[in-house]
Amino acid sequence: MTKKLITIIILGVCLVLLKPVIPEAMDGEKYSRVIWSYLETLCGFGPRNPGSEGYLETLELIRRVGKKYADRVVEQPFEVQVSEGKKIHMVNLELQFAGTQGGSPIVIGSHFDTRPFADQETHPEKQIKPILGANDGGSSTAVLLALAHYLFQHPAPRPIHLVFFDGEDYGARGSGLNLLGSIHYAQSLLQVDRQSWPYWVLVVDMIGDKDLQIFKETYSLKGSSRFLDKIYSIAEKQKNSSFKSQSKYTIFDDHYPFYKMGIPATVLIDFDYPYWHTLEDTLDKCSPESMFSVFSVVTETIQSFQVEN
Repeated sequence: MTKKLITIIILGVCLVLLKPVIPEAMDGEKYSRVIWSYLETLCGFGPRNPGSEGYLETLELIRRVGKKYADRVVEQPFEVQVSEGKKIHMVNLELQFAGTQGGSPIVIGSHFDTRPFADQETHPEKQIKPILGANDGGSSTAVLLALAHYLFQHPAPRPIHLVFFDGEDYGARGSGLNLLGSIHYAQSLLQVDRQSWPYWVLVVDMIGDKDLQIFKETYSLKGSSRFLDKIYSIAEKQKNSSFKSQSKYTIFDDHYPFYKMGIPATVLIDFDYPYWHTLEDTLDKCSPESMFSVFSVVTETIQSFQVEN
């Protein structure tokens, strides 16, 4: 072998080694397809209110994804008294991913259930029907399932727990039968050492709107301003115009039970959605670009939190 040939081979090896690694998370087309495929599947199950066939199929989907990608799958069954003499069985599903540096986990949550009745419809015969919940319940669940793909390939510094909350949308307004899964999860933390409590809780909800606008929510500002600033700084860096710097809503969502416990908790939600709690919350109202825009900000955000020494 000539010296010239050896030199060429060495240079070729060096070029391969020096080639910059492009993070897979930047492959917007790939992850947009993954997210949208999950949303199509969820909507194909039909309404996913507790006890329905679509609900059971959704649980099985989350379990399959967890078994394939997560380091550990934890099921948290619980019962809720919904009326005199009637209890309903519910379950939170948690997909746990080990971090590269350890530390307390970041919880990323979404409710996977859909509303059992369309109370924002004007006609009484429509109000008693369960909604499809493409955006409300579907979009955020699809994003969390895609995050499982991402974290399998790209572990974050801190452990990440993807929590699919049950029963967020179960009861009528004022019934006390909402946020059921997140309340149960938060209360269960009282039985463990505070050192193992979440470092941060990030909830995503209704993030599929074609005209996505995510304003800063009041409880998120009060309880997790540092984390909210990080999210919006990354969104600005990504030139993501869906994230609006103004505060607009005060919302009782799945972040609220954690906020009440003093755990930093944030919700990303677009509440300006005209099809909310109606039968018109369907797949055609959603956008893969909107969901990926949130996915992209979330992945970069969780990668940015190093474990303090």
